[in-house]
Amino acid sequence: MKKSIAVLFAFIVAASSLQAVAETSPSAPAATILPNIKNVERITPPLATLVKQFKHDPSAEAEIISRKTEITIDENYFSHSVSYVAVYINSDEAVRDYSQISISFNSFYEDINLEFANVRTPEGDMDSIKADATQIQSPSDENFYQDRKDLLFSLPNVRKGSVIEFQYRYTDTKKIVPNQWFDSFSMNWWEGRAAGQGSRSDAIASTELSIIAPKQLKLFSNDLTNVGISYSRQEKNNQQILTWKGKNLPKITLQDSMPRSETRSTQLRNSTMESWQDVAKWANQLSAPHVVTDANLDKLINDISKKALTPDTKVKAVYQALQEKVRYVFAHVGRGGYEPHNAYEVLTNGYGDCKDQTILAVTMLRKLGLKADPALVITRSRGIPDMKITSVSFDHMIVHIPAQAGLEEIWMDTSGDKGLFPGFTIGLEGQPSLIVNDATQNIVTIPALTNDKHFAHLDLVFDKFEGKNTEANFTLKLGGEFEQRLRGIWQYSRERDKTFREMLGHIYSTAEVTSISANNADSLWQSFNVNGRYKFTNVWSGAKEPITYGFNITQLINLFTDFRDLHKPQDRIQEYEVDPGYTISTHIVFARPTANHVVNVASQGQNFDNAFFSLEQKGHEENGNYVVDIKLSVKTTRLSPQEYARYYEHTHQLLDASEWTVSFRYDKNTADLAALKDAAAKSGKAENFIALARLQIKNGTYSKAIESANQAVKSEPKNAEAYYVLGLAQGYNNLLYESEKSFAKAEELGFDL
Repeated sequence: MKKSIAVLFAFIVAASSLQAVAETSPSAPAATILPNIKNVERITPPLATLVKQFKHDPSAEAEIISRKTEITIDENYFSHSVSYVAVYINSDEAVRDYSQISISFNSFYEDINLEFANVRTPEGDMDSIKADATQIQSPSDENFYQDRKDLLFSLPNVRKGSVIEFQYRYTDTKKIVPNQWFDSFSMNWWEGRAAGQGSRSDAIASTELSIIAPKQLKLFSNDLTNVGISYSRQEKNNQQILTWKGKNLPKITLQDSMPRSETRSTQLRNSTMESWQDVAKWANQLSAPHVVTDANLDKLINDISKKALTPDTKVKAVYQALQEKVRYVFAHVGRGGYEPHNAYEVLTNGYGDCKDQTILAVTMLRKLGLKADPALVITRSRGIPDMKITSVSFDHMIVHIPAQAGLEEIWMDTSGDKGLFPGFTIGLEGQPSLIVNDATQNIVTIPALTNDKHFAHLDLVFDKFEGKNTEANFTLKLGGEFEQRLRGIWQYSRERDKTFREMLGHIYSTAEVTSISANNADSLWQSFNVNGRYKFTNVWSGAKEPITYGFNITQLINLFTDFRDLHKPQDRIQEYEVDPGYTISTHIVFARPTANHVVNVASQGQNFDNAFFSLEQKGHEENGNYVVDIKLSVKTTRLSPQEYARYYEHTHQLLDASEWTVSFRYDKNTADLAALKDAAAKSGKAENFIALARLQIKNGTYSKAIESANQAVKSEPKNAEAYYVLGLAQGYNNLLYESEKSFAKAEELGFDL
């Protein structure tokens, strides 16, 4: 899973809400534009020259003519950079996407200035940006601590055939890590699509980045030669000049379920830091002074210590305390960056962002005698950067509790709202993390859950027959990402009943979900699950008529996976990743409508076992009903576009697999047998037991016939026919000696053999 457990519940995504409150602030005043463009120093030749040198591709929607950045670093590790971009527009879609440009920056550490922005019309005229067409905005989609803002500006008169150009400048105002410098740059240009529909990165004719820095400053960079970027270094006047250049880079196409790593990207990472231990020490210097208590926090810790006597109960008590007493908010309160508030202040305020909550939890755990540290994390939304280059690009902070006496290792995240302990979400699994203490030397990877921990299991029991209708009771049990997503939807959806009825209605589209309820939606210790009932109308014609059930694993596949939305192999350009793996299963009881119905399995589901998934299906009769168990295990996998074709083939074989068809037909013999059993039990007369025994002999159930014949003899010891039938039953059971004795007794009592 990349999206992650597939396109999970795509039709109800709109109903879900974020589990944290993001900071939203009103738009800032318009960004500064230099009043006189003549005073701005261009870092490229004039646009007319660039256009003259550029030969466009008529089939391309847009092309980057030039992407250039110049960075200067001084002896105090402060920098300023100037970037220039020119784009040829060749489609209506590109017009929409490039008419408004958004450039991100960290407002706590740097300033941004738009130096100029122009449009060259298809007729060759130049049109400059208007002064009121720029502004600084705070994004509304940030859940973790950031001081990110966006410089937004709208370009005039953009049409097909236009060329746009703009130049902007970053200037450092504060240092994240004192006496260090690091940054990350894409050699491509990524442009947000209109209406927030993702990003695009068009083909680029020329891209260049240069860094001018003191000669003694040592810079570490990742190698981009595999994506066509060359590197050179020269020295001049006690300065070093590092240059990266690329020509004719192809368009980058984004596709669902791409791997999170940067192995194919043109992301250039530079840093003066060689050791992750330096970063850990720096982060610890920011955090350690805030591991402090006051009387109020000491009282809370003391109250916990009286009740929680084991390491496990102490950890859970701290998790519960934060869930109940501190809500998550995006609350820098002017501080910015990576420094938390004092632990006791977080408790007093009753709110805090992830680093605030982490420092409070760490403080409480340490006071309770447990080892615990903050841990900086790069969450899945940021992918997996090249961690060989040391920098500070973390977007979340959680608690790391190492293995210790009475306790296994725990990664605990308290920033969710009423999440299942320990708050370990899909966003953390398999991600790089830096444990914040002075002993840390390297990045560690947060463990991922196995595919059986990410599961959706449906228990379905058909249990009511009334007129022409039947009903079934269901329970949907969840784990891992399935549990996290559905718990969040239940908690935050304004029409959760409707949402869940629609979702579960997709399993049986012909049924009505007549009731629905949830369990453990706010529980910190038990998984969220959903109960309800289906009603199937006009599916049975009466007590002496047959009834047929059907089920196919695709009824769950369609709901919980993206198998039906996969790219065709010829359209797959990027690698495909399923991460993490997951399990979908069901236990179904197809009930017989009456005791007089017998089962017949007309078809059953197939089993599969390949490199990508395994499907096991089995059924058996149980107390007259028919029980089906199905388990689909999808494995973690990463495939090249060439290997993807085989994956696509196997998934479509699964989608085309046969279904379970189970029928119950009315059986007169069974009905007669039931009637005789009932009559014999009520009357206790020999004639009823004799008739029952004769029918059982006819049906071949000889051992049961002996029981019935013995009951007849016991009921009327002088009944000759009873002994005769007993002799028959004994003979069919190969009890020849006993059979002869019974026949003799029957003859003695006057039965005509």
